[in-house]
Amino acid sequence: MSYLAIARKYRPATFDEIVGQDHVTQTLRNAITNDRIHHAYLFCGARGVGKTTAARALAKSLNCEKGPTPTPCGVCASCREIASGSSPDLIEIDGASNNSVDDVRDLRETVHYAPTRGRSKIYLVDEVHMLSKAAFNALLKTLEEPPPHVVFIFATTEPHRILDTILSRVQRFDFKRMPVAVVAERLAEIASAEGVNVEEGALRLIARAGEGSMRDAQSLLDKVISAGGSDSVNEARAAELLGLIDRSLLWQFTEGLVKGQPDACLSIIAKVYDFGHEMSQFTGDLLETVRNATLVGLSESSRQHLDLGPAEVEQLQSMVDGVPTEQLTRIFNALLDVHDQVSRAARPRIVLEMAVARLATTRPVQPVSELLARLEQLERGAGRPTPPSGGRARAGRGGAAPRTSAAGNTTRTGQASPRSPRSAKRSPSSSRDASESDREGSDLEPPPYDGPVPTEDAPAEEPPKRTFKERWGTFIEELKEIGGPAARLAAGDPLWQNGTLTIRVPAGRALAEARRAQELPEVARAVDVHFSGHAKLQTAPLPGTGTPKEHQQALQREVLDDPDYQRIIRALGAEIDTVTSLRDENT
Repeated sequence: MSYLAIARKYRPATFDEIVGQDHVTQTLRNAITNDRIHHAYLFCGARGVGKTTAARALAKSLNCEKGPTPTPCGVCASCREIASGSSPDLIEIDGASNNSVDDVRDLRETVHYAPTRGRSKIYLVDEVHMLSKAAFNALLKTLEEPPPHVVFIFATTEPHRILDTILSRVQRFDFKRMPVAVVAERLAEIASAEGVNVEEGALRLIARAGEGSMRDAQSLLDKVISAGGSDSVNEARAAELLGLIDRSLLWQFTEGLVKGQPDACLSIIAKVYDFGHEMSQFTGDLLETVRNATLVGLSESSRQHLDLGPAEVEQLQSMVDGVPTEQLTRIFNALLDVHDQVSRAARPRIVLEMAVARLATTRPVQPVSELLARLEQLERGAGRPTPPSGGRARAGRGGAAPRTSAAGNTTRTGQASPRSPRSAKRSPSSSRDASESDREGSDLEPPPYDGPVPTEDAPAEEPPKRTFKERWGTFIEELKEIGGPAARLAAGDPLWQNGTLTIRVPAGRALAEARRAQELPEVARAVDVHFSGHAKLQTAPLPGTGTPKEHQQALQREVLDDPDYQRIIRALGAEIDTVTSLRDENT
């Protein structure tokens, strides 16, 4: 007797045996029980998720001698013929090779013949999206009003290629990708039935390699069993047999990045290279590993999104204990750039090694608010503070997510560090706070005095000096009264610098209207009244909405004019190299 592949040998025969698709099987069971069988079904989903299997189970349920029943007997002549693929009442058609109008015409001529043995004549068209447009149109009338004994079942991996006129005539069922836990459980049952000992870690590795396809996972298990023989198969052995990257290497590499151990990371890169694995595959798996580690340390509820076993979760938990989530997100963002560079590089190993040199030696960032507090405490003590020896300054307040410099020549974050040029990063709150600082500390002249004329007996009182915030509030109220394009200026983001009032609005139509309003005489008069006639009004695109050059120039000016950052730069002896706005990342 010839050998039968596992995917065929253990193929489900009834709805009860199909796993991971309860939303489909339960609906079909109810339809059979309530005698609400539709004349046409469309089964959609990725490869190997059970579309054809469900179609055959439906055919068996309809034509079973004890049916129609959601639980066919499996022993009657009809059930046995469908299981063996020899039933005259189940016509399976390959849409890829029978996709012409003539093929559809032949089908239309046969639908009127009564079924040979069962109650229904079932046409199962696989890869139905391969039919030509003319063939679909030729099928429309028959599909809409078939004979009462005919049921059409279409299966496809690309439902978007099917005409809307066809979709409107069928009941559509979308099959989901199989969860790793479900696939691993089914593989364990098969391995036990085959009398082979495959460890849980190896089963989960095979299930993940199947990428949601039960058939693919079963084929990989077949390969592992064939190569492993009668020996027990562990995770490392399964990875070796399938040509996959051992997950222990991924964890060790991630731990090396987190703990700043470049030697360990470089050794793992050498092992991966010697094994002959693609570096792009390795970096892609690293991204998933760092993502899993981040979710493990994020919260208890976030762990429900992981396809990991309890042992793997505990191992990741021990790895990230005491590691800030922000450090893991910085590593992930850096690896994201590295993965892109490795995929395109002629010598990917060198690119990854240089990325390790940056990532494993990255010091943790420190919020600007903490640095300011330290500077103030030191200044109140013994004069000029000494630069801190550890950590980097993160430009941004109010819990902005920290980032680090990525590998390669792309700077993703803003940081200022002692004795070395770094990047500064702006958050929305820091932008507003900096503007407030500039506004509050500006040297605006007081408004014209309109009180009583002073005399020698009653000298003039010094009028209170209004803040920029107060002047801006009254200014925008007048702009709203003017209306028209001036209202666009009132909705802008103001910035006061050295006697110039810059109103920033989103680039495009809004900016064009704001620039027209800037030329209006009534707007110029409002500026003179509220800003003592010494202010210059200009408009600019809101950072993140103009050209890249305008964007970078505006951010650079904003940081360099911020007194808090000026103070940090002077105290730490640092320089600002590039600036990136968190406003852009949050939108």
